Amino acid sequence: MAYNGLKPFISRLREEGELHEIEAEVDPSWEVGAICREVFDRQGPALVFKKVGQHRTPLVVGVFTTLRRYALALGCPPDIQQIRARWDRAYQAPIKPMVVGHEGSPCKQVKLKEVDLYGEPFPVPRWHKQDSNPYLGTFHAVVTRDPETGWTNVGDYRNELRGKDILGLLCIPYRHIGLHWEKWRQLGKAMPIAIAIGVEPYLSLVSVSAVPAGIDEYDIAGALKGEPIQVTQAETSDLLVPANAEIIIEGEVPVDDLLPFEGPFGEFAGYMGDAVANCQYVKVKAVTHQERPYFQATYEGRPPNESTTVRSIGRSMALYRHLVNAGITGIQNVCVTPGGCAGFHAVVAIKKSYPGHVRDVMCNVWGHPTLFCKHVVVVDDDIDPWDPFRVEWAVSTTVRAGRDIEIVKGGKSIMVDPSSPRPRGGFRGAIESDLLGIDATRPVDVYEAMGARFPDSTDPAPELMEEVRRRWKSYGFSD
Repeated sequence: MAYNGLKPFISRLREEGELHEIEAEVDPSWEVGAICREVFDRQGPALVFKKVGQHRTPLVVGVFTTLRRYALALGCPPDIQQIRARWDRAYQAPIKPMVVGHEGSPCKQVKLKEVDLYGEPFPVPRWHKQDSNPYLGTFHAVVTRDPETGWTNVGDYRNELRGKDILGLLCIPYRHIGLHWEKWRQLGKAMPIAIAIGVEPYLSLVSVSAVPAGIDEYDIAGALKGEPIQVTQAETSDLLVPANAEIIIEGEVPVDDLLPFEGPFGEFAGYMGDAVANCQYVKVKAVTHQERPYFQATYEGRPPNESTTVRSIGRSMALYRHLVNAGITGIQNVCVTPGGCAGFHAVVAIKKSYPGHVRDVMCNVWGHPTLFCKHVVVVDDDIDPWDPFRVEWAVSTTVRAGRDIEIVKGGKSIMVDPSSPRPRGGFRGAIESDLLGIDATRPVDVYEAMGARFPDSTDPAPELMEEVRRRWKSYGFSD
């Protein structure tokens, strides 16, 4: 089943008992964030807040918090291997978007005559008490285009609410939006931008997934959907925006003017980030939306939460492709772990085949241009990287610290990593950190060099386990 927008997916969640609608009025200055924190900790349902302060546009949060809801969006069982197969097919056979006219585009049903980001349809909460301002985010699709190649980026970038028609925007140089902004700056022209809120689930999943530079997220999202994403031309530029979005904010990003500071905000690492100096901003020029729209957003903070679920899965698939495309053999499975904030910690399962194989994997993970995984654990191919219990068992039974742990001094991390202090002055970009690699594969070669044999596993043989599974019902168990 393909979802042509957010509303059909919300209806599906309601049918599946995966949605909770809050009728009581909630305080946007603190209550929305606190409710989200409690529900995420309980791995609870998606939420619809019917009354955020004086707003009557519903706020939707948490539609992808669990693996089951993620799988519902893709129309497959909640199994990482099947989800990975969907992503593999999407990268191998992308589907270009389909351009439709304004008349058939739900996002064009209402065109606001005056821009007011404090009014309807924007129930924007202050997610954390310490946040400098309310901010849109971070579950929307920000559309920009490379002025030279035409490559369209659909990314996920936070936007601080700074005025009736002003939104903050952090164009970090190594992020794709930063690459685009720099090219517009060199041309001396303001960068056109569109922010699509409440998009069909495939765009939400792709926008946070580290799709390589030069590849249009619309193409990958279409392949996940199984049919083209419908797009339509923006009102104020030639950008193509998601036709089925709930809300579209259009504007431009000046290249000769900056905000003195943005933030601080609560970050995905679970701590408050610093204020950042000299930030870009969006001058909003137009807003269109569906009749009776939903405003979709999500709460950022420590795991577990919706953000870590979607980033963990999408980035794991992207890192898998990165390693395979780099020519590393034997890659079986990859997990950019949710508990590692879906960015700092990766586990890679390999079929080890040559000396230095594990080190090759570590170096290529550390070298990914946008993920900044500073901790890498490499395990054998019979260990599921998504099972932290099995990973810990592998580490505890195969690792000898002096032999199997690699520490690289002076590596890189991102500015929201609280393990290292940021430079003063509202710094943005990469920071220095140490990189950790753990070889948790079985040291078979070390044993053989000593004329010994690594112990056999106590697990029953695979064919015996398969026979037990075949006879499972005869033991009186249900499926």
